[in-house]
Amino acid sequence: MRQLFRWALICITLILAACNGEDNTTDGPNNPSSDSITISITSLVENYTSASVKVTTKGADTFAYIAESQANKGYTAEEVFNNGVTANCNKSSTTSFTLSDLIDNTKYTLYVVAKDKEGVYSDVVSRTFTTKSYPEFSIISKNTTGFKATIRLPESVPTTSVVKWAITDLASYNLNGGNGSEDYWLNRNEAIYNNYFVGKYDLDINPNSRTFTKDGTTYAWYEPITPGQPIILLFGQYAEGSHSAWGEGYYSPHFGQSNPSGYFRKETIVTTKPTTINTKADVSINIHADGKGTISISAPSEIVKYRYLILDEEKYSTVRRLLDNNVSYLQWFTTSTLAKEQFGAVEAKGTIQIDASQLNMKADTEYHLFITAYGDNEGTKQSFVSHTFTLVPNAPEPCDNIIIAHRGGSKEAGVPDNSIASLKYAMSLGCYASEADIYWTKDNKIIVAHANSECKINGLYPWENTLADIQAAGKLSNGETIPSLEDYIRTVMVSGSKTKLCLDIKAITKPTYHHPESVKACQRACEIIVEMGAQNFCQFICSGWEDIVKHCATYANNAGIEIGAMGKFSASQYKNWGYTWHNRDKGYDISLSKIQSYLDAGMEVSVFTLDSDSDWALINSHYTKLKGITTNYPKKFISKFRQ
Repeated sequence: MRQLFRWALICITLILAACNGEDNTTDGPNNPSSDSITISITSLVENYTSASVKVTTKGADTFAYIAESQANKGYTAEEVFNNGVTANCNKSSTTSFTLSDLIDNTKYTLYVVAKDKEGVYSDVVSRTFTTKSYPEFSIISKNTTGFKATIRLPESVPTTSVVKWAITDLASYNLNGGNGSEDYWLNRNEAIYNNYFVGKYDLDINPNSRTFTKDGTTYAWYEPITPGQPIILLFGQYAEGSHSAWGEGYYSPHFGQSNPSGYFRKETIVTTKPTTINTKADVSINIHADGKGTISISAPSEIVKYRYLILDEEKYSTVRRLLDNNVSYLQWFTTSTLAKEQFGAVEAKGTIQIDASQLNMKADTEYHLFITAYGDNEGTKQSFVSHTFTLVPNAPEPCDNIIIAHRGGSKEAGVPDNSIASLKYAMSLGCYASEADIYWTKDNKIIVAHANSECKINGLYPWENTLADIQAAGKLSNGETIPSLEDYIRTVMVSGSKTKLCLDIKAITKPTYHHPESVKACQRACEIIVEMGAQNFCQFICSGWEDIVKHCATYANNAGIEIGAMGKFSASQYKNWGYTWHNRDKGYDISLSKIQSYLDAGMEVSVFTLDSDSDWALINSHYTKLKGITTNYPKKFISKFRQ
């Protein structure tokens, strides 16, 4: 029993000592630590003037850290919290932070410690690291309007030098001679210079630091920087003695005294490019060989302003050279001061119409139109479009035949009726004209297509549907989208073309007669042809009832577009309605005697549709009296015509 009592007394004594005795931890009685609270440095990545750190904690609520570049015996947990940076721990127990404002090529020790809600600390953990050393030149950061950079002289260069530096854009640099123009740029008044340059120099190029004051004089030393701008930075240095180990070449620094040797370094920097917006300016170009016409530019309200630039091939080649043939710089160049002052770039907004006669354009010359549009006033959001074009001829080239390719000669070419491919086939043969059917659509457009027997195109009645609806309803068999009249006109109005468009105004008979829609096809087609200046490239043939024939002649004559009539009416009737040309079906007798009656009345005559040798025999003796011969086999008949 006595032995049992003795052991109980010992246990009580030990318990009292644990509760009321002295604390032996290194942090002291008011700074307890616990193995249940930990922190570790799981990642540390050094940069030039910063380091990225990741720590993992357990049982902690907050942590603190401090980075020391001087030799130190270490920090206590309390010292780290009192003198360092504190932060909350993430719930995931992993927290990242950045050490900033460090010095490059410098050794540091990082100390971290964690603490729970009751104030209990973890052990202090440390990691030693060295920041990266800058190369001779390094970009620290850049944005849309400037950059930060560091330049360092190597040890072989005298420790004390005088430094000059200047920046310009790539195009201006090349305009003034490019490589070899360093004297020009580094000796301008705008160039900055700094005495007693030792070791490393930091540049901060930004919109708020565009001036330099010396001896009471303020110099503007570079143009405002814009998004995507390619910048040339020239950094010139000189001191007594030879130090050619630094830089790319020699230049002659001018300081009004006997000039010691100088060497320069050149760097190309591209500012942050703008974000791309989908909204773009729409362009319509309609300029004829005589230089007359218009360029229309229309920008929606989302575009606050835009800059456009028009260059002929010679000037475009010059600009390419100024941009080191990097076409991606064209978007920036269009907005540059140089483009405005030297190449005539213009700023605008909304919808404008440019009178081409003021641009002194020439035929058979390729032109380039560039438009850089801003989604905000600063230009941080942009879109860019380019167009290459030549002046369109006023009329087709002289033609040596009178062959009209029916539906473009699609049957002979093996391509869809009235397709762009069929038109190009007729043009490749040098046909006098290519025939195509036109229809008016619900949205007041003109579609070029061969309707089926129900007067439907892609299963739709054109006058009940929009052009887009019909085009979306199906493709031609060769994959083409069914063309609009504008598509057809743009295809035929090219330099060297000998072919006209013979536009057939179709009479609509299904499901009922639609005479007004046939007339509207002629009316709207006339408007489009006049807008595009294509009167000499187009002619009409009109078939159908008297009211259609009468109205269509009026619209065509007022627009100055040739129009011929198909039907059984007499020459006097046609002439009374305003026709000077009769397109005659071979089934109505195309003998010379019948044709002569129209010729005698002062009308021209064409015939359709002749495909066989026997058909040719019908007009072989008098085809020279005809205005045109329509055929599905233009190549075959041209060969007969040229025999």
